[in-house]
Amino acid sequence: MRARSARVILVNWKNAPLTLRAAHSIAPQMGEGDHLVIVDNGSDDDSLIVLREGLDELRSVADPARVSLVNAGTNDGFGAGVMAGAAGLSEDAVVLLNNDATVRDGFLDALLAPLGEAVGATTALILLTGTWRPSTPSDMEFLVARDGSRWTRVADGDSGGQVLINSTGNEVDHAGNGYDRSWLDPANSPLPAPEVFGLCGGACAIDADAWRAVGGVRTDLFMYYEDTDLSYKLREAGYEVRFVAGAVVDHEHAASSGTSSPMFLRVNARNRIIVAAQHAPWGVVARAIARSIARAVRSG
Repeated sequence: MRARSARVILVNWKNAPLTLRAAHSIAPQMGEGDHLVIVDNGSDDDSLIVLREGLDELRSVADPARVSLVNAGTNDGFGAGVMAGAAGLSEDAVVLLNNDATVRDGFLDALLAPLGEAVGATTALILLTGTWRPSTPSDMEFLVARDGSRWTRVADGDSGGQVLINSTGNEVDHAGNGYDRSWLDPANSPLPAPEVFGLCGGACAIDADAWRAVGGVRTDLFMYYEDTDLSYKLREAGYEVRFVAGAVVDHEHAASSGTSSPMFLRVNARNRIIVAAQHAPWGVVARAIARSIARAVRSG
């Protein structure tokens, strides 16, 4: 039996089948004392019906762990959904998992193992689903690496391509931009050290004492940068964040919101400035504001 119990939280918004897929991937790894909580964030589709219909099967897979469905009633953002799922926390750790992710064997045990007095949080090895190839000028859809290289997903059923990394934790640059470490690195390349600035909220664990000490995640950002803010708070409280290479997740990157939409760009820029202003030196804040203005001008 695992020494630490876990509260696993999944936040759903208008994609119950995807959320149930994520829940079924982690449910077999849960045991006595664990609690799987699905929070519906005010979906205005049939999500609640689909989730309720799937509870019995999910409970049989997760047994003896508890499984609960929370109806938030309104969409107040990702952070609010997480905090609703964490209400009344009695387990030893909080585990956050994106609803568009699935975990591989051994994920939960590996993710929880390093937690302790010094290590307040762990962050998983998150891989992009599918295989990827360098983009060509004719490709309309692609992801951009920090070095400017572009990658396009290989069509399902086609051969070739390689598996790419989504995240090995969170870093913050000189302009307050939170970003995924190892973003679009080949999965077969050497992995970085366990020491990392922060966690990626898509697949991470936070010790319950550390969670309470920093007040969990903030609820006023709606979406994006909650994990960067939480990482800052953990650091300021004296906790370390550790990357766990043995806790592996496959992630459909931005399957719900996209990363080039006006909403993403607007909310991302706003939250970058808010989080930098609260935690970073003023030089970082100034560069964050300048970067946001420059991006707004470029986008017209």
